[in-house]
Amino acid sequence: MWPHDHLPAGVTISATVLIVAITLIRLALTLHTSIFGRLINTLLGFDAAAAFLREPVFARHVARVIPGGLPTVFDTWHWLTVTAWAFGLGMALLHENGPVRYRIQFRLVLGLSGAIGLAFLTLSAPARAHGLASIAEYGGWRYGIYIALYSALPVLVSGYYYVLKVRGAMWRTTTLWERITVATLVGFGIASSLPVCLMAVSAILDFAGAGNAFTRSTYDLVSNGFASGEPGLLIFVALVMVFVPSSAQAVVQLLRLDSESRSARRIYPIWRDLTDAAPQVVFQLKRADSWNVSPQERLHRRRMEIHDAAEIVARYVLPLPTAVDELIETSVAEDDQEHLRMVAELALAARRLTAGGGEPTGVPAARAADLPDEQTLLRLWQPAKSLLHTATVTAQRRTPIGAQ
Repeated sequence: MWPHDHLPAGVTISATVLIVAITLIRLALTLHTSIFGRLINTLLGFDAAAAFLREPVFARHVARVIPGGLPTVFDTWHWLTVTAWAFGLGMALLHENGPVRYRIQFRLVLGLSGAIGLAFLTLSAPARAHGLASIAEYGGWRYGIYIALYSALPVLVSGYYYVLKVRGAMWRTTTLWERITVATLVGFGIASSLPVCLMAVSAILDFAGAGNAFTRSTYDLVSNGFASGEPGLLIFVALVMVFVPSSAQAVVQLLRLDSESRSARRIYPIWRDLTDAAPQVVFQLKRADSWNVSPQERLHRRRMEIHDAAEIVARYVLPLPTAVDELIETSVAEDDQEHLRMVAELALAARRLTAGGGEPTGVPAARAADLPDEQTLLRLWQPAKSLLHTATVTAQRRTPIGAQ
């Protein structure tokens, strides 16, 4: 039976599905991110693949289609975990050495990860030859070296991050989530190395003749935990839970429910009316580029296009018709009358330009009319349009039919 799970299958399968789902969400929604973000995504990708192969229900199906069967799946699962830790070390190297200098060292770390993967296959060859499910069932000194290699990178990562923390280098350029990631990796590195240390101490005491029932039970407990991968599964779940807020934020942004997207929707009517009047200010992106624009950038661009279009439209502003001016005098609070006149003049000029297909129908003024600020536009744009509509309808009613 491989692995020797102690938790119910429903629990381990649910944990695996959670890991894979959150990882896929993050990978899909954060394709264009910083170097540090790409390292995080790759780390999570390897962890998710390792968690998937760790689960017996999935591992047995995979074992049927790959050479070597379950022992190869066992080795691949552990190699994926080691490689995930390699990317964790890459994050530390990036923090200390910057985006250029870290590359050479990081390639060496990835080379070490590849060498460990080959060592796993070599060490587990006898288990494969004897038809055993994994090297954990074969045991012996090969199994000890296997565990030592598996634990080397977690120990190295946690130690390296600790050195960076002491030197203060770890916190120089990190955001809050990067700091949380760093602290999580340190904690998980320590959590991964402690069982191996206990196992090594127990084995040494037993070899020296100083072992007892407690040391042997400790060795068996840790060995069974390593074989089942349940401690690692719990670490994987905890790691992806760190990224639930950022993944949820990405989903919120995808659905346009974030604050920037809501702001962009609020100013959309103003943007539409002004850019219809001055379409030359709109920079058309390709569909793929438009999909990858962040909500912050989309909002900033919309605000800039409103401002640029308003600058153009303001040069074609004319005095308000008498009927509109009288309606403002009689129906608008005195404090808002001047602001509403400015907005109404701009809306009326935009309507005239739009009616002409965005082509000016008159000579522009040498100097643009004064522009209301964004908050004033947002507050009074629809009231100004409604007031212009009311004035137009009233004027039409007063005009004799034969004079139309």
